[in-house]
Amino acid sequence: MKTGLLVAADLYSCAEDALAQDALKGTLENYAESNQMQLLSLRIEPEAETGYGIYCICKEGHIILHVNSNKGFVSIDGFSFNEDANPEKLVRELCSFFSPDKMKLTYVDRGDFGKKADMKPRHRNKTRKITQMRNMTKRFGKLFMKPKSL
Repeated sequence: MKTGLLVAADLYSCAEDALAQDALKGTLENYAESNQMQLLSLRIEPEAETGYGIYCICKEGHIILHVNSNKGFVSIDGFSFNEDANPEKLVRELCSFFSPDKMKLTYVDRGDFGKKADMKPRHRNKTRKITQMRNMTKRFGKLFMKPKSL
């Protein structure tokens, strides 16, 4: 039995202009085609008041995005059993498109019941340099603003 790769990404503080539905739909179709995901159908559904979901059914896989415009949060799931498809590259390209300040990637190998480690996710966190500098400035500010003891 073939195994598949599921790549999940949580993106925080994304660029506001990238969160528009029209721009995202075209970009997603292009990225799916360039990564051999063979897009069969694409559906956009509103979620709550501030967000929407994009559900893409692909041949032997799927791409799912949940977008919350107010928080600048996007979650992405890319999965494929197709050996020619590259869901990891697709998710990484989408991450670049959204330009988040922070992101967390999770990889899960699926489909091989006999392999014990296949469902253990591997995590990878990334923070942009601007966010790291902002956090460091806050820590130094707190250090210097402490009152000195007598």
